[in-house]
Amino acid sequence: MRILHAASEVYPLISTGGLSSVVGALPEALNRADGVQASVIIPYYGEIKSDDFEIEWLFPQKTFLQESFGFARTEISGTTIFLVAKDEYFRRRGIYGPTPGSSWDDNAARFSFFCRAVASLTSLDGFVPDIIHCHDWQTSLIPVYLREVDTATVLTIHNLQFQGRYPHSDYASTFLPETLYNIDGLEFWGDWNSLKGGITFADQVTTVSPAYAGEITTKELGCDLDGVLRKYSHKLTGILNGIDPVLWDPAADDEIFRNYFPGNMGGKAYCKRLLCAELGIKPSEDAPVLGMVTRLTSQKGIDLVTASMNRLMEMNFSLVVLGTGDLWAEQALLKAAKKYPDRLSVTIAYDDRQARRIFAGTDAFLMPSVFEPCGLGQMMAMRYGTVPLVRSVGGLSDSVTPETGFLFSGGYDEFIKALEDLLETWGDRRRWAWYRRKCMNADFSWDNRVDEYMEVYRKTLEGENR
Repeated sequence: MRILHAASEVYPLISTGGLSSVVGALPEALNRADGVQASVIIPYYGEIKSDDFEIEWLFPQKTFLQESFGFARTEISGTTIFLVAKDEYFRRRGIYGPTPGSSWDDNAARFSFFCRAVASLTSLDGFVPDIIHCHDWQTSLIPVYLREVDTATVLTIHNLQFQGRYPHSDYASTFLPETLYNIDGLEFWGDWNSLKGGITFADQVTTVSPAYAGEITTKELGCDLDGVLRKYSHKLTGILNGIDPVLWDPAADDEIFRNYFPGNMGGKAYCKRLLCAELGIKPSEDAPVLGMVTRLTSQKGIDLVTASMNRLMEMNFSLVVLGTGDLWAEQALLKAAKKYPDRLSVTIAYDDRQARRIFAGTDAFLMPSVFEPCGLGQMMAMRYGTVPLVRSVGGLSDSVTPETGFLFSGGYDEFIKALEDLLETWGDRRRWAWYRRKCMNADFSWDNRVDEYMEVYRKTLEGENR
């Protein structure tokens, strides 16, 4: 079985977050299964550092509309990655916009072109896919372009909040017929919606946790697509994301201050001391250090943290925050860090190395997301023996149990109560060590997800539930 994963980014070639991690790790895990050959295709962005990867140029290609584009390939960890080059669309600063969180005005044209390019590639340097597995809205027009072609498609929704919704005036950039601009096609409250098109025309649809698959069919968390998702719920499957246990391994991570493993945890205490020294935190011997590595947005529960900051700083712990996001959140956290310089460190950046040091150097990990399709941060933290405290939503409730962390539902009062329980438990060192071992022994490897994806692929090829 040959699977082509189409996405807007892939780690380590180009990355802005969790999507790239999934697209990098899942094909690699599939390639370890018998009879499976998985590859990836992404745009060839100007920000991809060609000096860091051996890139081979293949024959130029054309879309079915005779649009020319360059075509290249590279290989990372045994997985072939194909690259679609079109300078006018992709050779510019930023993937989605010139700055984090921004969008280029022509993103509708950029990513619809990428979808046409992928849909036009009947043979990729001898690799003819049985299934094209599309990831998120940037690739969700591929099933639409292939709706009358005998090529099977799967669409994975990583975050329903991002849909590729554009005004009707941009619809012409897709070169799709007006007959698809209707309630049963791409029309969406007077606009058109890329993700809706993918959900409608893909053979199978997955999302990144079982709980989230149920949540997105509700009015509360369906982001106005709940009706569409209920209509096509017969082809919707939730599969929990994983992480690469080799990539995230405190026993071998070269970026942390000292390595450690369950039988020898002295390195974690050393990592904590050096992290605090580096960031100017002055922890007490009888107080834990908590970490957050996150996008600074309301979805991630940042407003819950900022609104209760004075109450949090009265409690017996220090807090380290790393991330970028909404300006109001960044400013609120930086203001609080100035007020509590010995207890609170805030770094506004996307920094993989610092993220690893926070996973290794903190005692507990906060993830109070309002909704969370899956979340990878809690899995990475647990791998490093850092106990999570999460809101019981989506993939957080699928990955964190009362044996491996602390869960809360609701708002401020429940959040504070969960923190108090965490601090009380941390005071019992033997009990805390038990939690830590449970976390490190949890297995979130992608190899455990392969069988579930293979079942989705089987349904796709057999035309089940179309």
